[in-house]
Amino acid sequence: MWSIGIIIGRRRRNTLMDQASARQAANLVISLYRGTAERPVVRFPEECRPASFFDVQKIFDSLVENFDQPVKGWKLYFPFKAGQPNLVAPIFNLLRSGDHITPEMSRIRIWEPEIVFRANRDLPPRAEPYSYEEVAQAVDAVPAIEFLAFRFDVNSMQDMADRPFEAYADNTLSGGFVVGEALADWRALDFRKMRHVAREGDKTASEAVGGHPVVDPFILVFVGANTARERQGIQKGQILATLSPSALLTAGPNAAISAHFEGLGGVSAVFDY
Repeated sequence: MWSIGIIIGRRRRNTLMDQASARQAANLVISLYRGTAERPVVRFPEECRPASFFDVQKIFDSLVENFDQPVKGWKLYFPFKAGQPNLVAPIFNLLRSGDHITPEMSRIRIWEPEIVFRANRDLPPRAEPYSYEEVAQAVDAVPAIEFLAFRFDVNSMQDMADRPFEAYADNTLSGGFVVGEALADWRALDFRKMRHVAREGDKTASEAVGGHPVVDPFILVFVGANTARERQGIQKGQILATLSPSALLTAGPNAAISAHFEGLGGVSAVFDY
């Protein structure tokens, strides 16, 4: 037992996941999305279990390549610690404001308000980096709600938080996004002073001013667009998610939820379970 643990530990530290393992992991996530996996599925098998953010991105890339669903947008991350790679994760479920979130999309009612951006033109793959101005002109700001999802058979966020690479590789635990109306003149907004309110029915669930993890959410779009240009690029109409200025929120059964961002607008949805 100890010798096996030492060998696995060395592989994880020194060897990146190969393409076959990334495809196996992605195919498992796809089967969980489709509901065809043999339950219960608690975690990735050892032979395709991600052990780094580099492994996670390989799984994302294989998920995009092998899942026969259109990519509606991208979740964008860049390192908060030295040595972490930028991550670009696909978004498959995109709803309009007022739509219903169904049990097929998620089995939990955890959500968060978010400022996202929508591409108003293509930003195709290319060798030359996109400038700040090129990316800024190519996107509009949009009020949004992200709803989370557990595709693995776990009982709580803590179950996944204890194995963060697997949580990321389960497509960042994202069920999808609900989006409102786009605002082209978003650069007139001051994200540092923007008041945002989340509600469940008539009850205020969260309220704050500013508070975005990187202060200005467009920074993630700029970095993410230049990460995506090294892969598949960004297509017109795709949304670009930027992390939430709020803590995670948990709604009650069949709750109506909404988020409003001062100067940007509002968005709403209803849980059907």
